[in-house]
Amino acid sequence: MAEVPAIRVSPYREISYRPLSNSGHEIRILVIEPLSPEDNRIRCHLEHASLYDLGNDFVALSYYWGDHNALKRIIVSGELVAITFNLYKALEELRRRGLYRVWVDDLCINQYDDEERGRHVLRMGGIYRAASLVFAHLRGPGSNWQQALAEGVRRITRRPDGPKKTEKTEKEARLQAKRDARKRKKSARNQSTEHEIQHYSQSYTDLPRRTPGGRHAMELSAAEETALFLFLDSPYWRRAWIIQEIAMNPRLTVVWGRQAFDLNQLMAAFSLLSNYIGGKREKVWAHIRCIYKIRTYQLASKPLSLVEALGLCYLARAQFLRDHVFALLGLTHDGAYLVPYPSYTLPQEDISRDMTIRLVRATGSFDVVVSKGQGIETWYPNWFDSRYWHSYRLSQLRIGRPNLLTYTSYGPYHASGHRTPSFSIHEQSIIAKGFLLGNIADCSPTLDEARESGLPRTALVQPRSWKRSSKNDRLFFGPGPEATMRALCWLLIDITRPRTRQQRRSGTHLYSLLHTLLHKKEMPVEQAPLLMQWLNCCEAQCFRIDGKRLVAYFAMKNGMPLAPGEREILEEDCSSIQKNLRANMRLGYTDEGGMGWFHKNTRVGDQVAVLLGSSMPCVLRQKPTGGYTIVGQCIVDGVMKGEAVRKGLQRLQEIQLH
Repeated sequence: MAEVPAIRVSPYREISYRPLSNSGHEIRILVIEPLSPEDNRIRCHLEHASLYDLGNDFVALSYYWGDHNALKRIIVSGELVAITFNLYKALEELRRRGLYRVWVDDLCINQYDDEERGRHVLRMGGIYRAASLVFAHLRGPGSNWQQALAEGVRRITRRPDGPKKTEKTEKEARLQAKRDARKRKKSARNQSTEHEIQHYSQSYTDLPRRTPGGRHAMELSAAEETALFLFLDSPYWRRAWIIQEIAMNPRLTVVWGRQAFDLNQLMAAFSLLSNYIGGKREKVWAHIRCIYKIRTYQLASKPLSLVEALGLCYLARAQFLRDHVFALLGLTHDGAYLVPYPSYTLPQEDISRDMTIRLVRATGSFDVVVSKGQGIETWYPNWFDSRYWHSYRLSQLRIGRPNLLTYTSYGPYHASGHRTPSFSIHEQSIIAKGFLLGNIADCSPTLDEARESGLPRTALVQPRSWKRSSKNDRLFFGPGPEATMRALCWLLIDITRPRTRQQRRSGTHLYSLLHTLLHKKEMPVEQAPLLMQWLNCCEAQCFRIDGKRLVAYFAMKNGMPLAPGEREILEEDCSSIQKNLRANMRLGYTDEGGMGWFHKNTRVGDQVAVLLGSSMPCVLRQKPTGGYTIVGQCIVDGVMKGEAVRKGLQRLQEIQLH
């Protein structure tokens, strides 16, 4: 090797950056010099270029920074600069492939200038979109593992040779078979049921099967399985910034070590290997699917909202907490509005508060405040805490709705009618208009508390049963108790009951639910263990509704055998109750007679309120110093469709939230 001239070493990896021009959308490009036979070190220099200059042909690098203690040195404009080993291997691979003009965030952005870093946050999407190629580089293991994964992916996704042009392709044959099946179905509508069954079975057998050489090769060798695990275990997939980097540009190459892959081919292969992907890798695979979904929407010019993107990317990791949000701004249609000036110097609390105010004004909804999540002591959510977005899964515009409402057939809620939010900001608090619905008089335990109690799951600790008599008819079938039972049926079952089911009279057969579970052989109690354990915990805590213990509403004796169809109805009802209990909310009622599901942190004495602009009521807790904190959302019978708005507007008041 020839003698190399002396080079200045930057102890803090400081590069002499020239300022970028903001008017011309100027960026820096790292120009790598070709490999020299006399010196194999990576030599490069920085150039300034306009982002929108068509002659500015460059490759945008996507990579995982890696361990900052494992460093390598390259030569940038005559200076020795320390970079991470992952970046060094990526630059080495780019040079080997002849890709010399590169944009890489670690070197093209002055990482010691917080103002410049903030300006680049909103510019990142444009940089990766304008690149001629996005080069996603994962530091790979040995070449044997890289080759094993490549061979496995090709084998799994390999299709048989296409037929001659004169023959019908498999897809055309399947489409024609479906069209023929629809014609036969239409002509057989007036025939008997037996003929219809025969027709459907015949239609199914007419569909062509996939050939053995098609997509049945889903078994992996030991080497291919190990290579798959090594690929999914790469920390690259959990980096927050790569979501934007690989989603913006249709020209994408994924390189693992030195082996190049097509992302679409990888997704097709991995989707057929679910039997191999389990444990922690199952979460990584789910995260990769979310990234691919975002990329699909982005390339179709249908960008998501920031709230949706945060709900999908809650597993992402970043060195700086605010990068959980900043990394998604360029992907979303409202990111630039919610965070117009990304800053690494402003306090995170100020950014979260401003984002919340902007979102409320943009959507005309107060739900993001009402559903700010548990453990948050401010009236606004912590936008930079990924646990919040995971627990509420806002990815389908159901801002803050618990699982109980995720599958509801009740329709959209409008607890405040169609009123828009009315609020003002006072120092660190917000003053919103709304009305109170009463105080929490009593509430049940949650399902988690029942599980932790260790109470029996197959029997009642204190069996209670009653026969029909004139006294019990007054206690359980009067106007008041009947209304209570109707509310219980809606909260426990009908709120998530499919609308297609035949509607039944409120309380029918539910009065004898426990007697049927414990004493009827047709309906074993093992089918409702969570329900039994929760009821036992309600008994242990003496939870009452309208003066009667909850178990009493379902403990009527029934000596008659189950009628045809009742077993199926009871099974569906028990399944619905247990599904609703998994939302881990508290069943309770207020001193004004309202009954509903309340947030798990609710306590007796908390107040229930409807804030204008919110789709659901919320539980408030009064602070000793004045004002309220939001505990969480709730579902109250007779309120969710705006029934309480007319009377509530007569007692409208300003509620200060801290």
